[in-house]
Amino acid sequence: MTRTVAVVCGAGVSSTFLARGLRRLLAERGLDWSVEPLAVDQLAGSAERLDHVVVGRHLAETAGAIAASLAARGVRTTLLTTPGSGDAAAREALDHLTTALADPSGGHLG
Repeated sequence: MTRTVAVVCGAGVSSTFLARGLRRLLAERGLDWSVEPLAVDQLAGSAERLDHVVVGRHLAETAGAIAASLAARGVRTTLLTTPGSGDAAAREALDHLTTALADPSGGHLG
């Protein structure tokens, strides 16, 4: 089953870089997930087709509100603790996503 993951940042630029790194890591592990970068203002129109949302660390102040709005739609979220959009952040995102896949209870990631 293909899962859809959105990587969210303020304007969509850093999420593009993080999404590329995450796609590479997913492909290396043979996981068939669709990853797309989104600006935070694009979430409302995309939530119905998303399984997970990865929120960049720079959006920490609004991450709670983002998670609450998505939880109401059954979308799981995680806030990255690693700054930036490089390999370390992509690895953290992958760790959260694979944990979520192993936990079918539907709880939201922190």
